[in-house]
Parts: sequence; structure tokens; C-alpha cells
Amino acid sequence: MGFLYAHAVLMCIGFLFLLAGFVIVRFMKRRVWRLTIHKVCGISGASCAVLGFCAVFLDIALARGQHLSTPHGYIGIIAVILAIAAPVLGFMQFRAGQLVKVIKGLHIWSGRIALILMLINIILGLSI
Repeated sequence: MGFLYAHAVLMCIGFLFLLAGFVIVRFMKRRVWRLTIHKVCGISGASCAVLGFCAVFLDIALARGQHLSTPHGYIGIIAVILAIAAPVLGFMQFRAGQLVKVIKGLHIWSGRIALILMLINIILGLSI
């Protein structure tokens, strides 16, 4: 049961980091430090999401349960993939050359969708 609690805590912390990164980059445009904090929040949020995924994977494996047996699991996989993709795309946009607009758009929308899916999944997870 310890891994399950670790999963919940890590996913909530990851969501909060990603949310903080979004709020900072969106609403503090005149701050010199905003992109640095945005980057730190994105990497921290994605790292917490990956660790939370690992924790629940271990918990289910040790209990000999079935992975991906609820919508919570499927939404979670997509949210973690997008949470990883957002910082990767964020780094790529500065080295993209002609594709900068496309990659920047993918970065923005992968982050937004990850946040929405994580919020939905936190609510769904409360009923499991």
C-alpha cells in the first residue's frame, strides 16, 4: 500500500509543478527569470509524474494485479507521456530551425493537455 500512497503524492506534486510552470510562463511575461523557473517546474513535474507511474506500476506488480484495468490507468499513461513530451519539446524549440513554430505549438498544447488530463485523473483516482 505504500507505493500506492507514493503514487498519489508524486502525481499531485507533479501536477502542482506543471501548473506552477504554466502560471509563471503565462502570467509573468515581464519577469526575466520566468523561463528558468518554467523549465525547472516542467522538469520537476515530469520527473514526479514518471516516479509516480513507477510507484503504481510496482504496487500493482507486487499485488499481482492487472495493469490498465480502469480509465484512470489509460488516462494516466497518456498524461505521463505528455508530461514528458512537454519539456522535451520545450528544449527542442530552441534548436528547431524552421520547425520552431510547429514544435512550440506542440510544446504548448502537450503541456496544456497533460495538465487537464492530470487534473481529471486526480479526481478519478480519488474514487479508486
